[in-house]
Amino acid sequence: MPPYSRRLDTAMKHAPMHAPNQLRVVGSHVAAQDGLAKVTGTALYTFDRSLPGMLHAKALRSPHAHARIVNIDTSRAAAMAGVAVVVTAKDLVGLNPLYGVRIKDQPVLAIDKVRHYGDVVAAVAAEDEAIAFRALSAIDVDYELLPPVMTIADALAPDAPLLFDQPQITALRPHGETGEGIPEPGPNLLYQFNHDVGDIEAALKACDHVYEDTFSFSRMTPYHMEPFVALARLEGNIIELWTCSQDPFLIRQDIANIFSVPDHLVRVHASYVGGGFGGKSFCKLEPLAVLLARKTGRPVRLCLSLDENFVTLSQHAAILILKTGVKADGTFVARDARIYMDGGAYSDASAIVTDKAGYRLPGPYRWTALRTRAYAVRTTTVPAGSFRGFGGTQANFASESQIDMIARRIGLDPLDVRIRNMLRPGEFYLDRDTPIYSDFALGLRKAADRIGYGQARPRGRGIGLAVGFKDAGGEARAARAAVKITVTGRVVVQAGACELGQGIATALSQIAAEILNVPYDWVRYGEIDTDISPYDQGTHASSGIAVAGNAVARAAQDVRAQVLAFAAEKLRCNPDDLYLENWTAQKGGKTFPLQPLAVEYFGGYGCEFVGRGFFKVDEDLTTALNAKRLFWMPSWIGIEVEVDEETGQYVIMDFVAGTDAGRVINAAAVRGQIEGGALQGLGQAMFETLVYAGEELMTATPLAYRLPVAADLPKRFRSFVEEHGMGPGPFGSKGIGEAGILAVAAALANAIEDAVGVRVTSLPITPEKILSALDEAKR
Repeated sequence: MPPYSRRLDTAMKHAPMHAPNQLRVVGSHVAAQDGLAKVTGTALYTFDRSLPGMLHAKALRSPHAHARIVNIDTSRAAAMAGVAVVVTAKDLVGLNPLYGVRIKDQPVLAIDKVRHYGDVVAAVAAEDEAIAFRALSAIDVDYELLPPVMTIADALAPDAPLLFDQPQITALRPHGETGEGIPEPGPNLLYQFNHDVGDIEAALKACDHVYEDTFSFSRMTPYHMEPFVALARLEGNIIELWTCSQDPFLIRQDIANIFSVPDHLVRVHASYVGGGFGGKSFCKLEPLAVLLARKTGRPVRLCLSLDENFVTLSQHAAILILKTGVKADGTFVARDARIYMDGGAYSDASAIVTDKAGYRLPGPYRWTALRTRAYAVRTTTVPAGSFRGFGGTQANFASESQIDMIARRIGLDPLDVRIRNMLRPGEFYLDRDTPIYSDFALGLRKAADRIGYGQARPRGRGIGLAVGFKDAGGEARAARAAVKITVTGRVVVQAGACELGQGIATALSQIAAEILNVPYDWVRYGEIDTDISPYDQGTHASSGIAVAGNAVARAAQDVRAQVLAFAAEKLRCNPDDLYLENWTAQKGGKTFPLQPLAVEYFGGYGCEFVGRGFFKVDEDLTTALNAKRLFWMPSWIGIEVEVDEETGQYVIMDFVAGTDAGRVINAAAVRGQIEGGALQGLGQAMFETLVYAGEELMTATPLAYRLPVAADLPKRFRSFVEEHGMGPGPFGSKGIGEAGILAVAAALANAIEDAVGVRVTSLPITPEKILSALDEAKR
């Protein structure tokens, strides 16, 4: 039996005691658990919460990209009526004021110098927001201006000024045999990831064709509609925090470390999150809210404006240089790549995003040899971190663009070249790494058929295909869950996976309902509170279904076994003789309601049955990133475009997006994720980008930042979902949250070249760039 078949068997063994084609809840169009509250406006987000006696906080930000802080005078602001406290870096003395993922370099407030336009230098807590804003204007800051390094080239120049004079605190995870991570390997280099497979020099010499191309990837903002917001208070010696973060347990860890308190004295609540897209991963402004609450002894709410979101976190801009060698028949042989990720002023998650960009660059194809050198570069720009696709968007744009370019150069069909080199289910990614758990070729053919690939079209009309490829689940990811059944048979699912709008609360409740064989509306997903909820390492990497889902499934199996054992004892039979359905035990054609049995046994008051589950991704040194990939996330994009060669303007006539969900848990949520991600990718491909003019970020406002609107929608837009059944989650499921965005930009670039014969290798793909390429081609 091939490995992927065994994987499906393993996943299905967690199913309830009826056949997969008889599943009652999984795959159905059940109502979203949060749907009614959201559409009626009663859903509580962190933004909506308040506490008695609450102060409001605002942050003073640097108007310079790079400067030394000579002096800060807060006396006028502190003396204003209604101002409770003003804090600066001097208030960080005695704390561990730095945070970041793997490399801790970002201070709660700027210490000694600022490193980007928008860096926080002071903060005010006041009786209301208006007073806090006025107090900011009363703070006087003297700066000594330093030369900025606004681009990757600026930062790597031999005489470039340094953002940091000393190495920062590092806590890198180990890499496996073919991967290596190096913190701060050189001036203004935050991190380096090396990935080597085979003899690259020998492999390139054996090629019939070798091509080198450079691609430039633009920088997006996450643009979540709920801004960053945190609400903190002290209750005795307990720090209590409400946050819109995707990582409540990691926030607890950072707060405990920064303020030198045991983590059991930090309590974090997570409500509905009004969009995240990775932008609300890991620590952001929460420590500043806690600092202000500690200074005042009162609850403090710190809520950013939408403008401030733009200078808090962004996606990584990147330059990718790919040297790729192939045989005359299009067989892939070798790829030698250099990647430069613009990490901005502070590390945030740059180290692990750089790992992923380098690791995912080969795509779902066979190679004899690979060499990747990926760098995260420090610049005096907004910090870059997690963003939907997490390095995969950068890697997919370059890889899938170059594959099309090479196929056209040697006179081969781009679809045929992809299929010829594509890994099949069960084949290993990069020698011994991880088998492929999806039929990439099947999905690509279906996308090609839907978009009408191969049909004759007039000049100016073109078709582009691209394959999205991403591993998901993360390294050593772990989650715990609990499932409680009350005496009436109603169920509460407790887990740490945050509801970001992706429907995880609904899906996890469906899993529990399926395994316990009860109606879906009998199940509720409990609120997240780090004092009560089981531990979860965070809601990112599309891991909710595969990691938290497995933990919930195992907790449901555990409590199911307890209930059957209890019923068997009362009915004096073997648990295997019983069938659980709708809170009854069925045996030999007879039905025994469980509520009376439980009430009688527990003395008339009833009780709860509680099951617990745990899931973790194991480490594996034979892989590049020290763990087998939990699952592979494909997407297949087909785009038909019409280009006006006189103006460079183009219209997307048809758009097809597909993915493999393994096994669909919630059909509506899956469709929403693939379509939403695809349109987000379309925004980046066409026009979204953060633009600096000198040191100033010119598009740091919703009015200036160009997003897709209804008029930008393709003339025809369709999606499809495959169920290849090879996922590691319950019933063979897998996550798909990031899939839709991965391949869109490359598919658009491929379609434009097919239409008018010119290639755009930088994002966004604007009419000006197309027109310039057409003019160059004529010359």
